[in-house]
Amino acid sequence: MLPNTDDTRDVRAIVMSLAAEAESLDAHVRRLRGEISAVDARLDAVHESLRGLPGASLPGPDAIDGVKNAASPSVD
Repeated sequence: MLPNTDDTRDVRAIVMSLAAEAESLDAHVRRLRGEISAVDARLDAVHESLRGLPGASLPGPDAIDGVKNAASPSVD
C-alpha cells in the first residue's frame, strides 16, 4: 500500500506553521525581556536618586533585587 502523500503535505504544512509561530513568540519574549531590563534599570536609577534625598530611609539594593527577582518569572 502506498503512503498517502496528501497527509504528508498536511503534516509538513502544520510543522512549518508551528515553527513560524514558535519563532514569532520567541522574538516577542526577547523583546519583552529587553523592555523588562530597561524598566529594572530605571527603577534602580530612581531608587538611587531617592536614597540621595535628605532624610530618606529606603531599603538597600539587595532588598530591591530580591523583590524584582520574586516578581519576574523565568520563561526558559
